[in-house]
Amino acid sequence: MRSNTGTTLLLPNTRTETVLGYAAVTASTLKDISQSSTTPFLRTISAVSLSIVSIAQHVKTNRDECVRMVSQIDELLAVILRLCIRSETEGGHPIPPGMLYNMGSFAEHVLICVVYTKHSHLFRSTLQKIHSFVEAQQNTSLIKGFFRQGENSALLEACRSGLSHALDVFGVQTSLQASTEMADIRSEATKRHHELVELFSEAKAMTESDSVSLLIKRPNNSSTSFLIIPANPQIFYGRGYELAALVSLLLKDPTRAAILGPGGIGKTTLCLAALPVHHPDVTTKYPARYFVSCESATTLDNFVAAIATALGVSLSGNSAKRIVKHLVGLGPCLLVLDNFESTWEPTSSRNQVEDFLSLLADISHVGLLLTMRGAERPGGVRWTRPFLPPLEPLSNEAAEQVFLNITDDEVYNDKQDLHELLSFTENVPLAVTLVANIAAFEGYETLLLRWKTEKTRLFSDGPDKRSNLDLSIRVSLSSPRMVNCPGAQPLLSLLSLLPDGISDTDLLQSNFPILEIGRSKTTLVRTSLAYIAHDQRLRVLAPIREYIQDHHSPPSSLCRPLRKHLHELIVLWKNYQHFSAVGITSRISANAGNLTAVLSRGLDPNEPDLRDTIDSILTFDLFLRISGRRWSGLLDRIPELLPYVSDREIHAQYLTEYIVTSDYHSVVDIGGLEEEAVAHYHAVNNKVGEGRLLCALGRYFHKHENDIEKSLRYYERGLAVSRTSDDAAGQCRALRDITQMLWHLGRYRDALVKSREIRRLAKLNGLFYQEANGIRQKLLCLVCLGDFPVCAGLSAYARDLLAMCGLQDGQLDLFLQDINADVHFQKSEYLESKEIYLRTYLIQPPLAQVYDKMNLVHIDIEMAQESTSTLRQRVLEVQNAFHTFQNTLGNAFCAIFLAFIDIQAGQKRSALLGLEKTFAETRSYDQELSILALNKLADPECGMTNSWTTFGWALVLLALALKGQNKPAIFHSLRCTGDFFRNSLGDADTALSLFEVALEGFAAMDVHRSRGECALRIGDISQRKGRRKEAEDMWRLARQCFLRCPLDKAVAGVDARLLDTNAITVGTKTVPVPIRADNTRVITNSSLSTSL
Repeated sequence: MRSNTGTTLLLPNTRTETVLGYAAVTASTLKDISQSSTTPFLRTISAVSLSIVSIAQHVKTNRDECVRMVSQIDELLAVILRLCIRSETEGGHPIPPGMLYNMGSFAEHVLICVVYTKHSHLFRSTLQKIHSFVEAQQNTSLIKGFFRQGENSALLEACRSGLSHALDVFGVQTSLQASTEMADIRSEATKRHHELVELFSEAKAMTESDSVSLLIKRPNNSSTSFLIIPANPQIFYGRGYELAALVSLLLKDPTRAAILGPGGIGKTTLCLAALPVHHPDVTTKYPARYFVSCESATTLDNFVAAIATALGVSLSGNSAKRIVKHLVGLGPCLLVLDNFESTWEPTSSRNQVEDFLSLLADISHVGLLLTMRGAERPGGVRWTRPFLPPLEPLSNEAAEQVFLNITDDEVYNDKQDLHELLSFTENVPLAVTLVANIAAFEGYETLLLRWKTEKTRLFSDGPDKRSNLDLSIRVSLSSPRMVNCPGAQPLLSLLSLLPDGISDTDLLQSNFPILEIGRSKTTLVRTSLAYIAHDQRLRVLAPIREYIQDHHSPPSSLCRPLRKHLHELIVLWKNYQHFSAVGITSRISANAGNLTAVLSRGLDPNEPDLRDTIDSILTFDLFLRISGRRWSGLLDRIPELLPYVSDREIHAQYLTEYIVTSDYHSVVDIGGLEEEAVAHYHAVNNKVGEGRLLCALGRYFHKHENDIEKSLRYYERGLAVSRTSDDAAGQCRALRDITQMLWHLGRYRDALVKSREIRRLAKLNGLFYQEANGIRQKLLCLVCLGDFPVCAGLSAYARDLLAMCGLQDGQLDLFLQDINADVHFQKSEYLESKEIYLRTYLIQPPLAQVYDKMNLVHIDIEMAQESTSTLRQRVLEVQNAFHTFQNTLGNAFCAIFLAFIDIQAGQKRSALLGLEKTFAETRSYDQELSILALNKLADPECGMTNSWTTFGWALVLLALALKGQNKPAIFHSLRCTGDFFRNSLGDADTALSLFEVALEGFAAMDVHRSRGECALRIGDISQRKGRRKEAEDMWRLARQCFLRCPLDKAVAGVDARLLDTNAITVGTKTVPVPIRADNTRVITNSSLSTSL
């Protein structure tokens, strides 16, 4: 029997087969779920459990013991399966961090090589040992070969103990369940048809009234209905979809529509844009319309009076009844109730207000249009469908249009400044309008300074809530719905600290001391003080957040539970970051802004969890860098608080992180930092941390002091320390650094051996991230060896591994993408390379971003489509950035690229000196830089020196390239040598042989430009030999290659050859060729050398 995963399932014919069959089904089901679930560790648990079941089918000894253990594994898998199903179906809440930690511990030890090994100490925990024990029972001889009898007994006992412990842990933990409070739903009010019958009968007599009949017959004479409608909004952008939807509702019968949303979101503005007096399509349907402001109508009597006044109905007697009678006898009209929340909010009169509104809604020819704060429509009315969703902030483009319409368009042509201003508003229309009005008079710099000190008070000078943001927020806070829910205010206070909002999972698992947290959430949403975003997180708009932080800042008692919950997630990621932990990574990523905020609040000597806060910051900054984000900036605040923490481990970890992040800041007294950190690690006997410190020191001395020997010594020490502590991840890290150094030195084959060791170690321990790192090192070597065809597949596999860790688009993923870009560049596919760099540039960490910027300049230098002055300015900007980071390698690259520009500008002497100097400085520590300089020094086309000196450089290039087996450089040196034989010695045959060998090599690597250059030269030699057909074939091949790059000037040079049958081109110059009587061309060395 076979499942849809391809796993063979046993038919349960015997007890053994039954147990194995059930376990296989459970593991297969878990594997199926893991394909779509974000829960960490499922893939590894299910995969190796299936392997154990498969092996157990064929065991020969201790069969009963193996079956018993498989049965217990089945119990554990069933518990995990139930946890997953519950998390997906019962509210969709992920598994809590505590349970994930247990699953991670279980999964960590599942990840072993299926091939059996004799070193039993490698199997450090439950499933590792079970896999080892069961596999050993397949053949009695295996036991003799790999285990002594005593060791086998000890292993069996360890298996039993581990399974028993796992069953206890999961059995206890899974009994805990979280409950969610469901908000009560108000039922729709009952229609009162008997009242309407009475009203219609009474209204029949009123239709005889001249005033009413005049209004019905000549509605446009009712000037009052026009005069009380506010003016059409003159600045109205970004609401095209909402306006069309609202107009569609107004054209339906009957019209019962409500415009909802938070204060300042533009509800009234949208309403006015759609009113009949402004919109012709609706004007025909509703010739009469009445606009009633309910802002001050906080009671039913006031509400009725406001409508009566708008309609011109007498207030004596039963005004409500008179209003209904009046509307029944009136022709089609639209009644707009603006700010209806003021009337509807008070709970003491809400039922009566809804009853009266229901009476109005039952008059079929009267359209109702409400605007009100919140996300809740009044009951008792059958609202027209589809409902208009609550209004959201404007798009960036619409907010820009509103801003620029109010201010001077010419003043804010700097998009970055404009975006910074609008970021204060989060595109809330009222806030955008207020910011624009202030900016129009005070200017950007003054406004920015005022915002930093005044926040939302800056927008609070207006007399009412339509021009005063603070007042608008206060109105919402004082609503009866907020007052009647005591937990709503504390929850809003907490949310004001969270720029990322909060998920239901984190809301429930953080155990906040907030009364009726489910009801509190519902209240905030109903009042539109908070909203449910597209990612299903509860969020608060920026202006409201700023106001609440200023006036109702959350106390420590609210921040501490969330900080504790997020700390548990951070620790979970720290321990299992190298495994399939996509669910953990995604949860931390979703809370990145929140972590920065709550951790910042925790940096206080008086906070009892200060130690955990600092620990979280150190790990969080590591997470930010690995996941491709910028650091939090909180690291700078730690030193002043370390005296309040006695834990020496924290002191050591901080010093390590400080050195690791040296790309972000300068480091003073590196020797003193090393001595202090090592002392701390020795005091707590932390070999894992010490190994990481040593590798960090190695990277520091390589990047900032360019001391290769010293760096290698630190890497080797780090590797040795990691081996003594059995730290597989640390060993992979040290091997990675050593491999990187070997690559810099041009020892590509040695580096490949180390990269294979990284991958072997990572596979053995299930370290997906480190395996991807090993592949990256291999790719760097393959690019230099010219093995481009295999790079794409390897890179894709490594990126899949990172996706399993939840680190797609992280730092390592960006490095892999940069390698893809470099492969395109080496193949002279410049546009593809440029596209990748442009995509990754803005999301790279700072130093990597500078390197990407440098690579973009290099591409444009090779394409030669920009002026040399522009290119030079760009390189100098990059060079200044490298100076800031004290990055010697980057400065060396810039020196080479400035020389390249000098060549294009005709400044050959300057270029020669620059390249010779750079080669002399870099030949001992970076072969990539040396090869880059030699490629130009050896090329006769650059014309920097005499031909024999250039030939000497070509030989140096060939020797260096052969030493490292750098195939692109080898074949380039052959092409340059061919130019020397052809142009300087007049030896076309030797040159042709060299060009053909180079052409074959470049064709195998699919390097278009160099292939085209070789084909061009072969074509020229064929032309000189009178083989026109061969020449044209080669030239067309060259043209095709140059077009692929694309290189416009090179294509033009080929076209000149193809068009001019009486001329040849040497380099970029066309040389007339004398014709003999027999139509053969006369080629002389002097004519060629003169042309050069």
